[in-house]
Amino acid sequence: MPSLLDPFFDAMDAEFDGKSWNARALMPTLDSLSASEAASEATWEGYSAWSVALHVAKCKRIVAIDLGGPAPDWPYAEEPWFPAPADPSDAGWARDRALARSCHDACMKALRSMPESRLKETMPSWKAPWDKVIAWLVTHDSFHGAQLRSMGLPSLKEKKHE
Repeated sequence: MPSLLDPFFDAMDAEFDGKSWNARALMPTLDSLSASEAASEATWEGYSAWSVALHVAKCKRIVAIDLGGPAPDWPYAEEPWFPAPADPSDAGWARDRALARSCHDACMKALRSMPESRLKETMPSWKAPWDKVIAWLVTHDSFHGAQLRSMGLPSLKEKKHE
């Protein structure tokens, strides 16, 4: 049965790895970066695009776990919110982009399985009602995609038409 939340979940999928309404979606933005560029902290904000990717993945993993769903193993310490890459190689970058996709998939599966009757329940990790968490999540990937495009990384300075 369709849910009133389906358009929001569809928007979350689009902002992550689909046809975004706002600009290039998050994963195509990340996929356009080499491992060395993604790991570079020589950005306007002083932290790497790779750390942003891990932050997004971590948030989605927490949502999946709090909803009782399966989640990928997390190869990083629970802190900080923006972890540095453990293996800043091409293979490490490919692995962590795959981890971001797996965390997104786990999050979306858990959210789409959540009954609407739980929307006012409190999410254990963030002590906020699920409806507010979902409203925030709708904008999270879009925000971080824009943040990445504003970091000053050379390949993201190039104008790309899609």
